[in-house]
Amino acid sequence: MITGFRHERQRQTKRRKLLGILLFFLLLLFFFRTPVASTFSSVFGALARPVFLANSFAKEQLIEWWKMLSFKGSLVAENKHLNEILDVVSLEAYSREALRAENEQLKAAFGRASGRSFLLARVLATPGRSPYDTLILDVGWNEEIAVGMKVFVDGDFVIGEVSKVMKRSAIVTLYSSYGNEFSVTIGTSSIPALAKGMGGGNFRVALSKDVPVFSGDLVHIPAIAPEYAGVVAAISRHEGSSLQDIYFKWPFNVNELTFAYVAVAEEVSTSVQ
Repeated sequence: MITGFRHERQRQTKRRKLLGILLFFLLLLFFFRTPVASTFSSVFGALARPVFLANSFAKEQLIEWWKMLSFKGSLVAENKHLNEILDVVSLEAYSREALRAENEQLKAAFGRASGRSFLLARVLATPGRSPYDTLILDVGWNEEIAVGMKVFVDGDFVIGEVSKVMKRSAIVTLYSSYGNEFSVTIGTSSIPALAKGMGGGNFRVALSKDVPVFSGDLVHIPAIAPEYAGVVAAISRHEGSSLQDIYFKWPFNVNELTFAYVAVAEEVSTSVQ
């Protein structure tokens, strides 16, 4: 009797489980095939929308935060790199000034010290806005500027000479003016040559092929104080010719100059101390 009762209860339990599963599927079918399903979906969507929006906003904020963190990291690295470059440039500038001062002291000891002094001038017009291969400066008679005075930019590069003076302005003809010729020396071996202006800040020199010249060599203008005409940019050697063409230019864009220096004194002392 007890065994039969137990089997009966197990059968009832199984029937209840089957009935529950059937009822569950019927409810699902009811919700998804009747308007109730649409209403349920709407209610669920309305309730879930704030959660989805919050999740989306959190993701966007996390992405923006990560981008900002990465950008800040790159700025820190770039700033460190620029500071390192600035330190190197400062040391080079200090060394150059120390060498220049020592050079002037040695020349003074032998009675060859340069009395060159400069006047800072603003560039009013560059070759793009002034007559071909000329500059217009904001100094003139009022600052005792005279025709023939040399004009420099930072780094002791000579770019031309004053060719016309007005009361408050002056015109500078650039050395690169087409057809202009002047004496230079090239490289550390100071090879003498005749430079010819090609226009637009470009120059050409013809030398024997046997003369060693390399890209990056400085081109000097013979003078007591340092004067540079440019930097060798290209070398052309023609087959069957005993010559090589050396092309050099200024290491800056003359069309972007805002300031220049006029050498207002070029006196050289000849007295021995």
